[in-house]
Amino acid sequence: MARTGYRWSARLAGVVAGAVLIAGGTAGVTYAADATGTDVRAETTWLPTVEINNTFAVVATPHPDTVGCDGFQVTGSGSSLGKPLGNGGTWSQTETACKATIPGKWDIKGTGTITEPNGEKLTISYSLTAPVTTDTMVYPTGTFTITGSTGNWAFARGGGKMSARVNMLDHSRVTSMLVGDIEYLG
Repeated sequence: MARTGYRWSARLAGVVAGAVLIAGGTAGVTYAADATGTDVRAETTWLPTVEINNTFAVVATPHPDTVGCDGFQVTGSGSSLGKPLGNGGTWSQTETACKATIPGKWDIKGTGTITEPNGEKLTISYSLTAPVTTDTMVYPTGTFTITGSTGNWAFARGGGKMSARVNMLDHSRVTSMLVGDIEYLG
């Protein structure tokens, strides 16, 4: 009888120890992740796989459609840095920026190409808007979609958010940022 009592005591101690480890481990993780008082969960944490900064100069010429567009045709080129680019690359773009298509806003549609030093290319299309204002600084925001690619990017697809910073009086240093996801479908 003493032997049976000892087995049950040992089993009960093992179960309690296991429960303490599980509850303590869970509580430790919960408290560590919740140190700021916010609910942090792994399934809601998003780490972008694309974070690319472009710095470039643009040339803007009046768009020929002064009624339907009332804006500019813009070309630009410069540099790209960030992930997933290895050693950076170059940025080139063509876009149309219209004031007549969305009342009170710039409606910007374009394509951009990032070329790595080895010649591999990643091509995107983008759609941005910004308020029409008399300020010299304009901050377009919107989305981008990966539309084509070559080399290691051959089967890349994805997209995300795009933002830009444009000084209307100085077209020599425009910046844009791409933040989103890329996946390889090949």
